[in-house]
Amino acid sequence: MLSPGNAIFAIALSVSLTSTALGQTVPTASANDNRSPAGLIRNGVLNLHLEIRPALWYPEADGKAHLIVSAFAEEGHTPQIPGPMVRVPEGTEIAARIHNLLDHTIYIHGLSLRTETKAASEAGTGSTPNNDAADALEIAAGAVSEVRFKSGPPGSYYYWASNDGQPLGMRTGGDSMLSGALIVDARGARQDDQVFVVNTWLPAGGSPFNTLATINGKSWPHTEHFDLRAGEPVHWRWINTSDSDHAMHMHGFYFQVNGTGDQNHFTAYQPSARPMVVTQEMPLGGTFDMTWVPERPGHWIMHCHMSMHMMMPETLPGYPVSSAYTPENAGMAGLVLGVNVLPAAKAESAPNVAANLPVHKFRLLVRERPATTQTFAGYSYDLTKSGRETPVSELPPVGNPLVLTRGEPAEIEVVNQLKEPTTVHWHGIELESPYDGVPGWSGNTIQSSPPIAPGGTFLARMTPPRAGTFIYHSHWQERKQLGEGLTGPLIVLPPGEKFDPATDKIFLFSRDGMEGTEPLLLNGVPQPPPIPLTVGTRYRLRFINITPVDSDLSYSIVDANGAPVQWRAIAKDGWDLPTEQTSPKNAREDYLSVGETRDYSFVPDKPGELYLRAVAFQRMWVTATLIVSPPQP
Repeated sequence: MLSPGNAIFAIALSVSLTSTALGQTVPTASANDNRSPAGLIRNGVLNLHLEIRPALWYPEADGKAHLIVSAFAEEGHTPQIPGPMVRVPEGTEIAARIHNLLDHTIYIHGLSLRTETKAASEAGTGSTPNNDAADALEIAAGAVSEVRFKSGPPGSYYYWASNDGQPLGMRTGGDSMLSGALIVDARGARQDDQVFVVNTWLPAGGSPFNTLATINGKSWPHTEHFDLRAGEPVHWRWINTSDSDHAMHMHGFYFQVNGTGDQNHFTAYQPSARPMVVTQEMPLGGTFDMTWVPERPGHWIMHCHMSMHMMMPETLPGYPVSSAYTPENAGMAGLVLGVNVLPAAKAESAPNVAANLPVHKFRLLVRERPATTQTFAGYSYDLTKSGRETPVSELPPVGNPLVLTRGEPAEIEVVNQLKEPTTVHWHGIELESPYDGVPGWSGNTIQSSPPIAPGGTFLARMTPPRAGTFIYHSHWQERKQLGEGLTGPLIVLPPGEKFDPATDKIFLFSRDGMEGTEPLLLNGVPQPPPIPLTVGTRYRLRFINITPVDSDLSYSIVDANGAPVQWRAIAKDGWDLPTEQTSPKNAREDYLSVGETRDYSFVPDKPGELYLRAVAFQRMWVTATLIVSPPQP
């Protein structure tokens, strides 16, 4: 007998006819693109009939490796992963009937106000009172439960189920795909958005590096690819019913966050409070709505920046040992969306204001770095304008700041001196697609970003349109190459300004490796040297998180008594914050997700020692001492 609660991994080329305790065959689940809502609305009531049953699931190509999992289905229809989308106007009453075709009890959340439970396999009926709408709906094997409730305010919500009543983040194996979107639209609103449900499958007791991460039931490169038109706004909804949080990063463009929520709540932001970002933290059980405008044609991606969520599982049967590069997968897997932006319907030629400006030229050598007394051996970015190579004993553990000027063209020649291919992604920079650095994917019909072979070179061109704090890093085998040190700060200044490291302080957080348990590093070292400051001087503090998985990294600056200093937040992801969000506040426990940058203005008001403290996953921490001196007479 097959127990669908214990997922079995297999290689299959056809639908299995394995029987369950209820005498069923196991159908194949389809990937749900969340375009068609389930049920039928009549007289203001959505009538929805759902089943929960075992299903064969193909997370990549159909007919290849598959898993046997539990899945939702509309009654009489093919199971779907994620489950059928429930979508209604606000104020709609939802009358749902759920039939449990599994051989064990199931617990459902997000469908409220249970009223009646029926045993489908036996004569007679029974009911269990439920006065708490937050309680799980418990349905025994073979039973049917009916619920009736009114939708809440407009927003992005979800429903989900588990085999054993565990919290959302504790599901593994067979029940990890039991979730679906629940969208409530404002009255009269256009349904011109796309809904994405994020799930992860992890074998019970397995390593997190065996995670299978999916968007709408598929793992890259089998996730849906989108053809969009330049200049036309795009509306997306993201729903996280996986076992983890996610740092969702957009290449090449900013997007506006319109609101955030969870299973039972959604907050729509006022227009003036909608942040513009390139990376959005989506907590476990969280949702967010976004709008963006693809201004430039070419191939782009949006993906989770946590390393284990954009790579292939390590040891699952039927999968490669590592995410080897192919033109199809671009060396990645998991939570990645591919976007092809087509030229605007009416192309308008914009004046090239940078055409007559001098081009700033840089040379970025990618080199092997030996161990030192403070760092392990790894890789290094050696940034130089003159062509002179840094002595091997002086190579930095993370790249030195690459400083560009807003509106002025730059060319960076990347020279690969490693024994393996590499690429460079200019994280957060609005640039043309061929230079974005995703090998075999970034580009257009004329030019693409290739992997840079050992001994090879690649010339990246960009004219950054805004000043701020960004990142450059490898986008090839990130788990290894980022862990070896291939990252650095990318600073864009307003015209006429010069970068002064005496007043412009960079705090780049990374790991000495990519497992998430190695030492937390600040600017490439676990024990950074003291940082000199002067009373009355204004400093710009630039914080960067390019760790593998530390999406909950918190940081603060406190005095010797543990009291926080005051600073002003001035930018996120290189985008200046609106004035109403820049009031002075305590420098205590701000959070920085993977791939985010945040800038602060800080003026020390008295001499003494201050302490920058950062804490991340598994309570790893790093401390830097800031020595504040009196102003010079």
